[in-house]
Amino acid sequence: MVYLSKPCAFVNQSLFDHSKGSYAVLSKFLNDAYYAVISRRLKSVGIQLKPEEVKKLIEISVKLHDIGKAAEYYQNQFDENCLSNKKEPSFIFHEIGSSLFFYHSNYTDDKRVKRLLALAALNHLNAIRGLVDFKPNQLPKGAKEEMLKIEKYGKVLLSKLGFNFEVRDYTINDYIEMMSDFINPPKDEDLKLYKLHNLFLAPIIIGDNLDSHYARSISERRRFIKLLEVELDEDPII
Repeated sequence: MVYLSKPCAFVNQSLFDHSKGSYAVLSKFLNDAYYAVISRRLKSVGIQLKPEEVKKLIEISVKLHDIGKAAEYYQNQFDENCLSNKKEPSFIFHEIGSSLFFYHSNYTDDKRVKRLLALAALNHLNAIRGLVDFKPNQLPKGAKEEMLKIEKYGKVLLSKLGFNFEVRDYTINDYIEMMSDFINPPKDEDLKLYKLHNLFLAPIIIGDNLDSHYARSISERRRFIKLLEVELDEDPII
């Protein structure tokens, strides 16, 4: 019997395994042309990143898209072996914690890049919740500040993945600051920048859904996964 350890992504799946698995399955469908495309698109809004730097950002964003699940609020549903007495443990609103990590952490010094990855993380469950569901001055109904406290297990995940990034327990004020920045960007900011978050969102959605499907055999996703696999088989570039 294989014993897993917290933080957990789901029953019988550690967050470390999901993080690595999401990027591993995504990597099968990407090649250097995709990173070059993103590099050119970012250059059009004044962000100078080489394709290899873009590749590293995609790795970071995909591996850490679910870091919000590391909140103690969610991890308290599991024992130390990622077993739970709940059939369907809930990670509702975990994308907020993930987004706050990308907005505040030190994986880059470029605030514009931070906005892009934070937007991608916040919107990676857009089939359930999208950006329009998040209010600027308060957490959405049902969300709690405890869901944003990801330092304890977030540090564990980052260490296991070999990342030396800052992570802390975030607050409602951190959320309000981030959302205010999304809604009221600097006056000299090229608004085309914000559309480019989709270039990071697509890899997150593909890696997340494929790994979750393969690891958990989620039946309700089978049609979506089948369509996704067909599209990716036809073109190895997202």
